[in-house]
Amino acid sequence: LSSNVTVIVGSEFGRTFTPNTDGGTDHAWGGNYFMLGGAVKGGKIVGKYPNSFADNDPTSCGRGRLIPSQPWDALWNGVAQWFGITDEESLNYILPNRLNFPPSDLFQHDDLFES
Repeated sequence: LSSNVTVIVGSEFGRTFTPNTDGGTDHAWGGNYFMLGGAVKGGKIVGKYPNSFADNDPTSCGRGRLIPSQPWDALWNGVAQWFGITDEESLNYILPNRLNFPPSDLFQHDDLFES
């Protein structure tokens, strides 16, 4: 049964490292996901981890806001394939924004799952 279940926990946005004028933090980019399940290739970080959180890093917009290295659709591309949706027309229908990114930015079934 465990190989048929996948749980994904995600943050739809990041937070700034530095406080705003009210002492709180603002929305940022560069959210994260955790995947769990019997078929998941676990124990690793997929995607590109930032080289630095400094404001002068090319992926930084300042205040700890990072430009994501992969689009939101990257994860769901591989998950949809795990669900059995493998033809390009169907993938493009359920993930219409995937066409805005090079295929190398999208995770494939084999990137995320054992079988």
